[in-house]
Amino acid sequence: MLTSSLALCGGLFATGAAVAADNPGSGVTAIVQPGMFGERVDVQGKDSVDAGLFTLKTASGELLQTYCIDFDNPVYLDSKAKYHEADWSASSLNSNANAPKIRWILENSYPQAPIDSLRKAIGDNELSEKDAAAGTQSAIWKFSDNKTATPRNEHAKKLRDYLTGDANKGVAAEPKPSLTVTPDSVSGKSGAKLGPFVLNTSANEVKLAVSGDAADKIKVLDKDGKQVNGTLAGPVAKDTQLFLDVPAGTPDGKAVLNATADTTVLGGRVFMSGLDDQGNHSQTMILASSKKLGVAAVGQATWKQGQGAIVDSSAKEECANGGVRVSVTNTGDQPAEVTVQPGQKIAVQPGKTETVLVKVAEKAKYDIKVSGPNGYAKEFTGVLDCKVGVTPTAAPTTPATTGTGTATPSGTPSGTPSGTPSAGGAHPAPSTTSAAPGTGGLAQTGASDSTPILAAVAGGLVVAGGAAVFVLRRRGRHGRTTA
Repeated sequence: MLTSSLALCGGLFATGAAVAADNPGSGVTAIVQPGMFGERVDVQGKDSVDAGLFTLKTASGELLQTYCIDFDNPVYLDSKAKYHEADWSASSLNSNANAPKIRWILENSYPQAPIDSLRKAIGDNELSEKDAAAGTQSAIWKFSDNKTATPRNEHAKKLRDYLTGDANKGVAAEPKPSLTVTPDSVSGKSGAKLGPFVLNTSANEVKLAVSGDAADKIKVLDKDGKQVNGTLAGPVAKDTQLFLDVPAGTPDGKAVLNATADTTVLGGRVFMSGLDDQGNHSQTMILASSKKLGVAAVGQATWKQGQGAIVDSSAKEECANGGVRVSVTNTGDQPAEVTVQPGQKIAVQPGKTETVLVKVAEKAKYDIKVSGPNGYAKEFTGVLDCKVGVTPTAAPTTPATTGTGTATPSGTPSGTPSGTPSAGGAHPAPSTTSAAPGTGGLAQTGASDSTPILAAVAGGLVVAGGAAVFVLRRRGRHGRTTA
């Protein structure tokens, strides 16, 4: 039986196993589908590669079309690479001055723009949808990876030249997230407001519900202490703060704030992959066109009665600082000594938050363990994936600067957990068949004419509560807390 797993965005090939579970706080997650809709292009310094649209599939069967912004990394198709929506700050777009030009391309090219309008724009009535996909990807690579990709098809080449030319004025604004709730968890005493959870969305309305222990007694409050009765009416303000009001005397327990919405996931949102079982991380993609979807996000609250330290932690990948920012909050009434491994101890006073930046080498896996009083334990794992054209490394993580503050952190652990791609640099020309875009029956592409990809994969939109290991990526995190 012949099988293969293909990294189409740079012509690399790799194999992998099943992916890890999804992030609790993610708005949109999906699984990459086999194949690509597009054509061959020649890339300076590389062999020819396929260029065009990938398809991601959600659990509800919705199909999302994406382009690559991470040329040198593979896609582990055999591992059913699971992707989740992310902010630009968690990707190479964080430091890319040409990110606005990429967004302009997405808003003014295929599939967001009708094919007839593109034919008119470049004066070429022979431009096909496959030509448009290849030309658009070639143009994006110029700005995402500094790669010169030249379509073999003259119609595609005309479109590439138009998209990278004077008409491209850029679109500076980063698209809003579909729906995120951060941090993934908060802790405190019963009788107090637990939070804040910070909600961001592109939706005009968000439905809220509480599940778990004492759910019928817990109220959802806004930043002014007013009760939110089930729905946040739009437009929803940026960084909307929400709290859970747990009545005094409620026995120790946990509850989940559930947020759901129907919204348009905007073209230009980054999609990053999670770690599969072998620690592999697939290439970063960007949403090609806007799509209306049902989305969900959650945050967990834990409370205790009595005296003592009550700690919780969150993490956020900071591409600008080259590491992972771990924030530890103590909502109890006694000091807490907390260990952030590897090798950092911090004292957190009641009502305070301390942060530590764990330095991480680019493309290196990290495993950060946080432990504290009363058996508290949390773990954050992933790969810092902030730059293009960097060889994966196994460099260890190193705790760095420690800061203090009084505010509860509102940052989200972001970025994609990733592993070391095992692919080489060969780019053989595969056999390719194509279906119409948006059908899910995309091209079968393999390592050679005799090794087609055989298996299709299912999609997934999973929203989970708190659990043991947090795999950072995107605006979410995976994990589990034990206390």
